[in-house]
Amino acid sequence: MRHYAVRQVNPFEGVLQIVESTDARAYSTNGRVWQIQVLAERPDHTWRSFSDASKIEQFFNFGLWDAKDGMHKVPANPVLDIGAMSRAADALIDLLAPLLERLPFDLIDRHELWATDARERPVALLASTEQAERMADIRPRRWQATRIADHSFVSPSLLARGVSANGELGPRQHAEHLERRVHQLSQHETWFRRLNDGRGEPIAPYRSGQTVDAKAFPPLGLKDDWDDAQTRELALDYLTWQAPRLLLLQHLDQACRSALEQAACARAVALAEGYRLLPCIIDRAAVEAARVEARLRRAAVYNEGTET
Repeated sequence: MRHYAVRQVNPFEGVLQIVESTDARAYSTNGRVWQIQVLAERPDHTWRSFSDASKIEQFFNFGLWDAKDGMHKVPANPVLDIGAMSRAADALIDLLAPLLERLPFDLIDRHELWATDARERPVALLASTEQAERMADIRPRRWQATRIADHSFVSPSLLARGVSANGELGPRQHAEHLERRVHQLSQHETWFRRLNDGRGEPIAPYRSGQTVDAKAFPPLGLKDDWDDAQTRELALDYLTWQAPRLLLLQHLDQACRSALEQAACARAVALAEGYRLLPCIIDRAAVEAARVEARLRRAAVYNEGTET
């Protein structure tokens, strides 16, 4: 059994917590609700006992589990061995439950693919993995600020310049402005293995072949020291908007974490959602106040829903 965490990047959507056994695994984006998956033989092979085809196994979603309400199973193909799957899921939950007090787990995805500029300086994080052998199989997209269906990012600095969030480019115009600037600056895609001290050991392709200093890597996954003021303000708007998720990153310095906390408290519900996975808290009073605000907002939404 092992437990660890990996980042969800491009677009950045937080940190995934994972617990694995030999025949089951669980993952969670908030440390509270866990998707349970069980390894089983594919149904199209279970009934072909006469066939000499090799057995093919894969992970199937088995249910959602949380410490308060237990397991909520999802409908499963009756051809599957439900009894064996239940035993595997129960065994995994027995391992998972005591680990909840140790959240968040350590991030292990130290192999990072960065979009780099003409001078080979990291611009934006495109992918990450804990397994070096997987690097060749990863085919990253161009850097994305948000998912295509996510229209929630609005840049105050662009609004002040008269650029509507919903304009000629569609309902995510501000995100596309930032994406376009990242694409314009990016010239290469480079894999690095991040060392314990934060330095990046280039893998390939990288012309200089020298280890890159930790300070060259944007700690939040996106360059923020742009040459032009407009892009610099836009990048800051984006990182501020992402603050509740970015707080889940580990190894941020205190000044960076403090600034993110202040920004995240303005998005109380999003901050409260990931509260269990915060590596540390600088201003506990402010964070607790935001959690209270989040509970009040959820209660108001619930009451409004029950009245209609």
